[in-house]
Amino acid sequence: MKSALKTGEDRRLAAVDSAAPAGAQGGLADVENNTSETQTPKPRTGSRSASRRPILQINGLSKHYVISEGLFRRKKHILKAVNEVDLTVYEGETLGIVGESGCGKSTLGNVIMHLTSPSGGTIEFDGVNLNSLTKGQLRSKRKDIQMIFQDPFSSLNPRMKIFDIIAEPLRTHKVAEGEALKEEVYKILEAVGLSSEYAYRYPHQFSGGQRQRVGIGRAIALKPKLIICDEPVSALDVSIQSQILNLLSVLQKRYGLTYLFIAHGLPAVGYISDRIAVMYLGRIVEIADKQALLEQPGHPYTEGLMSSIPISDPEQRGNKPKALEGEIPNPLHPPAGCAFHPRCAYATDRCKSEVPELREASPGRFVACHYPLHLAKGGVQHG
Repeated sequence: MKSALKTGEDRRLAAVDSAAPAGAQGGLADVENNTSETQTPKPRTGSRSASRRPILQINGLSKHYVISEGLFRRKKHILKAVNEVDLTVYEGETLGIVGESGCGKSTLGNVIMHLTSPSGGTIEFDGVNLNSLTKGQLRSKRKDIQMIFQDPFSSLNPRMKIFDIIAEPLRTHKVAEGEALKEEVYKILEAVGLSSEYAYRYPHQFSGGQRQRVGIGRAIALKPKLIICDEPVSALDVSIQSQILNLLSVLQKRYGLTYLFIAHGLPAVGYISDRIAVMYLGRIVEIADKQALLEQPGHPYTEGLMSSIPISDPEQRGNKPKALEGEIPNPLHPPAGCAFHPRCAYATDRCKSEVPELREASPGRFVACHYPLHLAKGGVQHG
C-alpha cells in the first residue's frame, strides 16, 4: 500500500518544486496548474523586512526549569533553556533560527506558541501581548499562529483519518461544516500536493514526506498569519527535504504567510530564510540578513557552524574555517563570561569574565561578541 501511494504521488506531483537545492531531487506539483505558482522557488537573496511591519516582537523572553540533584534531590539548579531572547519577525518574511541540538531553539518555539508558559519577558503578536490573554482568548488567537512539528509521524493522531486531522482545527474554530468542510479539506490536500482520495486513509499508510505534507496542511487550514516550523525537514530524506522546503515557499507566496523556521542545519535555513538568528546555550548570538551572514559571519560560533557544511570543490576546502571542537557546555553550569569562550579560537581574558551583549555591530547585523569577526581586519585583535 505504501509503495503504491509513493508511486501515485511521484506520478501526479511534478511542477511546484521540481527543482531543488543543488544535489537534491524534486517531485511536487502544483495541482491547480497555476503557472505563476508553479515556477520553481529560488533561494532568497536578501531581507524583505525593511518595508514590512513587525508581526511578532519578543522582548527578554526566558524559560527556566528547576532541576533537582543530589541525595533526596535537595540540591536545586536553574536550567536556562531560553535566556532573555529579543527577536522581531516581520510580516511576510522567513526568519531562520539555527543552532546545535540543545541550544534552546525548539523550546523558544514552544514558548512562543504558549505550549509551555514563559518564565519572563513578553511576546507581542500582531499588537497583542499573548502573556496577558486568558485561556479562552489565547485559544482564539491560536487561529493566527500555527506550528509544523519535527516528527511527521508522532505529531499525527494514528487513530484519525487524514480528513479528520485536517478538519479538526476547522471544526474547533467553527470555520466550516458539512459539504463546505469537505470541500475545504480537499482544497487543502490539493494545496500541499496530495490527492483528495488520500483523505480517508490513516497516517501509517503514508511515507514520511507525505505525512509532513499532512502536517503542513493542518497548519495552513486556518490561514494563519504566522507558522512556527520546528525542524520540519530534519526527520526526512535529503531529496524529500528539498520538496518540503519548496512547498513551504510556494505556500508562503500563495497565502502571504510568515515563517519562524527552526533548524540545526545552515543549508536548509539559508535556502528558505530572509534573515537568520543564531542561537547558542539559550541566547541569540547573531542576527543578520541571510546573504550577509553566510558571506561573512560576525560571531565565531556562526563561523564554526559554517565550517560543518561540506564543500564539494577540493580546491576550496583549504579556505574552510576550522571546525568547532568540543560540546555545548552543561546548561546547568554554564561558563562565566561568554558562554562560547571554551570553544572559541579567538577568546581573550575579557571573554572569560564579561558577558557580551547583543548589539548592532553594523547596520542590520546584531552580534553578541566583543570582537565581531566581520569587523576585524586581518583577524581578531586580542586585547
